Amino acid sequence: MRRRLGIRRGTRSTGLTLRGERGRPLRILLVSVLALAAAFALFNYLKPEKQLKSAAEVKRITDKGILTVGIRNDIPGFSLNGEGLEVELAELFAEYMLPESGEKPVKFVTVSAQTAETKLSDGSIDAAIALMQKGASGKFEYSYPYYTDACRVIIRKGASKKTLDQMLIGYVQNTSAASVLNKYVSAHETKVERSLIDRLRGIEKELPENAVTFDKKAFASYPDLLTALEKGRIDCAVLPDVYAKLYSQSFEFDITRDSIGSISYAIAVSADEPAIARLADVFIYELRESGKLDELLKKYALIDP
Repeated sequence: MRRRLGIRRGTRSTGLTLRGERGRPLRILLVSVLALAAAFALFNYLKPEKQLKSAAEVKRITDKGILTVGIRNDIPGFSLNGEGLEVELAELFAEYMLPESGEKPVKFVTVSAQTAETKLSDGSIDAAIALMQKGASGKFEYSYPYYTDACRVIIRKGASKKTLDQMLIGYVQNTSAASVLNKYVSAHETKVERSLIDRLRGIEKELPENAVTFDKKAFASYPDLLTALEKGRIDCAVLPDVYAKLYSQSFEFDITRDSIGSISYAIAVSADEPAIARLADVFIYELRESGKLDELLKKYALIDP
């Protein structure tokens, strides 16, 4: 069999190798190819500004001469009474997109957590810079994050701290904190695998005695959630650090150091207008590289000076 297949003992291999001195030319070639592939991918993703600005959705804004941005008016440090990180980002992004349109070519439209997506979908605004969670919906395109928030666990004032699986956890439905909580629970709770036969027969397997499980309760709003926490109807609550600091002024609770995940906030645009999102990528990237983004974060006390 070996003779018929042309395989002989002691024959020196002529195959390619990545090892040793013989493999050095191939290793160099492979690294060069990978570098070119990475450069091509970056070029394709962050297309030159000139090409992006010739896209139909960008020309629509250029012809209009103004960028309409959805902004909130209830989050200190981000957007309140015409000041904050998101307000200034909106102004800078408008100037970036429309450099020849004069000073601050931006129109602000006040949105809430509930109305931002609606106004993006119906075209009332061109972009939303309003604590929009990156990747939250397939209906929108998102830029690189401009701020990463922690999802915190809070407990009643003076209450003893327990692990999450020992408490009834409150959260606000359809929020970024809810998605982080669901992801955390899915990763940490005990699961029992059922075979295909078990599934076909409808056989349920019991969890072991030491199983980790979580009890959750949904609320319609943060005030409802925090009122329930104060009255002892839930043991703890999860919410973004931004909201924990905001509501600490009107509700009493202890913010633990525990974080169950992070939330990235990004500029959001309609999925039908990807060129605007890619320009937003370049805009945020350049702000980071220049140090301007850190300056803004320090200016509005969102990071330590």
